[in-house]
Amino acid sequence: MIILLVMPVFLAASVSALPDKVSTAAIPDLSGVRAVAISGDASSINITTRSDRPYGASLIGRRKGWFSSWYSSWYFIDCRDNSDMRVEGTILHIDIAASSWLDPSDCMIEVNANVPAGAALRIDQNAFSAKLNGHFSDLVIAGKAADITLDGHAGSVDIRADAVRASLDFDRVEADENVSIRARALDAYLGFGDSVPVDYKVTAKASWVDAMQPSVPGAMPRVEIDGDFVRVRIR
Repeated sequence: MIILLVMPVFLAASVSALPDKVSTAAIPDLSGVRAVAISGDASSINITTRSDRPYGASLIGRRKGWFSSWYSSWYFIDCRDNSDMRVEGTILHIDIAASSWLDPSDCMIEVNANVPAGAALRIDQNAFSAKLNGHFSDLVIAGKAADITLDGHAGSVDIRADAVRASLDFDRVEADENVSIRARALDAYLGFGDSVPVDYKVTAKASWVDAMQPSVPGAMPRVEIDGDFVRVRIR
């Protein structure tokens, strides 16, 4: 009886001590990339435009969940198997494909990239979180649920989703920016700097708008927001 009790405990302890299986894929040189297009299943996205670091990209598949330690220790199945990353011309294409629904542990795909400043970015996924740090020409985002953080600059921002949480903090204003957001439910912060005139328009069934100054028609940046339930702060 003692053996029967000790063996399961020892086995469970050994399995839990092993790390979750992590899979990676990388493209080491993206110096010629001028646009990034991300599509497919859900992912966590982190993109920068730092000139002091090498330009490259990687995908990381990480198992999480209640079964992750056991499953990763006994079965060699890469949860990034079906995802694809490639460069075509000057465009980095990233297609995210999560593991099978039969898989008993959750697979989280992380996208990490550092690309040249001025690159355009398009994300078309049902659900994702994106942290963007740097300077981009255009941001085009479509999906159902999106959590977006921008620290830097974008010439134009176009967001279309059912539910959006967005924090767009511009570190400079060039007086040619356009921001367009359409969402059924929106919680957004738009920061352009102190005393920057902004032409903004909010159309919603129910809205809460907190702005430091009234809209200035004809000014740039121009902000257009359309949704059902909207909460937005403009600074």
